[in-house]
Parts: sequence; structure tokens; C-alpha cells
Amino acid sequence: MTQPVERPAEPRPGRDVAKPAAGEKTVLLRPGDTLSALALEHGTSVEVLQELNGLGSSTLVYAGETLRMSTAEAPAGRDPMGEGSHQPEPAPKQTDAGSEEPPVKGGASAVAFARAQLGKPYTWGGTGPIGFDCSGLVMRAWQEAGVQLPRTTWDQVRAGEATTRARLVPGDLVITRSGGHVQLYIGDGKVIHAPRPGRTITAAPLAVASDVVGYRHITR
Repeated sequence: MTQPVERPAEPRPGRDVAKPAAGEKTVLLRPGDTLSALALEHGTSVEVLQELNGLGSSTLVYAGETLRMSTAEAPAGRDPMGEGSHQPEPAPKQTDAGSEEPPVKGGASAVAFARAQLGKPYTWGGTGPIGFDCSGLVMRAWQEAGVQLPRTTWDQVRAGEATTRARLVPGDLVITRSGGHVQLYIGDGKVIHAPRPGRTITAAPLAVASDVVGYRHITR
């Protein structure tokens, strides 16, 4: 009697998944997979995955699809998130015990609030609870810690006091995109932010120094 053979999930209709060429492989997407996370995991870039799979500028992928993946390293000068060059940068200042400086009072509460929003959608002008834009997330996070920040990134760039990359502590603000985007530093070289429309609130590596226009230390 012939034994039944399990078949892999078929790709969604309309997606042309060609046989991988030399230097490529395929990955069957699982629930929760995102293009940026796959790029980071496999050492490539979002742009490379978009080009290989005919996605154009879209970052939408679905569980059950087969994604073509380059086995070569990401192009030099780009990071897996596709947001600038990926070069070694000075790490935040460490204490003699090897841990980061203690967070500012209230910073831990702001970070805890931001972590609880992970996975919620970017919403233009959003201040929660369903969705947030970048400055709305940061404003609400610090509001949870008892500190009222301005509503927009353009005003948050002047909030608190200036600090440096080497002295970042959890809760500090990282201003990028020529002053048009704000992220919340959470320690260990990472931030939480609401990237852009079509994306969700996510944790990401701290942007390279050349992409940052300011670091702000929030005080009560």
C-alpha cells in the first residue's frame, strides 16, 4: 500500500516562486515571519529579498509562502534593515562591572511600556492604544513614566538635554532621518520604534552614527 506523502504548503496565488539559482536557497515562511527579521537572520538585506522575490517596495510576506534567499552576504555598506551602512560603532559606556550605566529614573518604566507595544501597527498620528507613530510611541512611553514630552519628533528633538552615543542609557531618545524620526533606546545597543506605515512597532539595532542627528537624555 502506498504511504501518503506530505506536501509542503503551496505559495499564495500570484507569487511566482522560481527554482533557486546558484547561490540561492528557499525558505518556507512560518507564522510571524517578517522580511526584516528574515534579512537579519540570514545575513542579507530587505532590498535583496525584495528583488529576488519580485516584491517591488512591498515588505508583506505570508506564512506558507516560499521565499527565495541569497546565500551570499549582504552588500557591503548596507545593514540587514536596509537603513544605512553597517559599520562598527562605539558601544554605550560600560561600568567597571561590564554593564551599562543605570537607566535614568523613569527610563525603565518608559522602556517597559514600549516593550508592551511590540507588534502593534504603525498608525499615522497614533498615540495608542491600538497603534502609534514614532513620536506618539515615545510620548506615551514617557508619559507612563510621569514625564510629558512634546507630541512631535520635531519638538522632541529639543526635549530633555543633549547626550552622546557613548553615554546612552535606556529611555534616551535617538533622532534619525534628518530629525523626522525618533526611537527609544532600550539598552544593549537596541531601540524600539514605530518604523513607518505598513510596519509594526519593533525592536531594532541602534542606527549607525552617520544616520543619527541627535541623542536626548530625558530628565524629570
